[in-house]
Amino acid sequence: MDHRRTKVSVTLSGDVVEAVDAAVEREVASSRSAVIEKWLRRAQRVDAEEHLREATVAYYKSLSNEERDDDAAIAGASKRAARRLRIDE
Repeated sequence: MDHRRTKVSVTLSGDVVEAVDAAVEREVASSRSAVIEKWLRRAQRVDAEEHLREATVAYYKSLSNEERDDDAAIAGASKRAARRLRIDE
């Protein structure tokens, strides 16, 4: 991961600035920049998760009936094999 910082300027609503300052006061992070970066990284992660969910749904919707049958057969075989495992013995 690139740890270099790039300075940017943004205009925020007063209530957002108050929330950022309150987070700094609660020691969520050490500075406004750190709070905003933390929040943006969380939003980025949520966005990536949503994109993955959408891509997964699209993939399964695109399967033919034959591919769905194959997938179900593999899932069933995996389930049966997993039941036979004795990990803690």
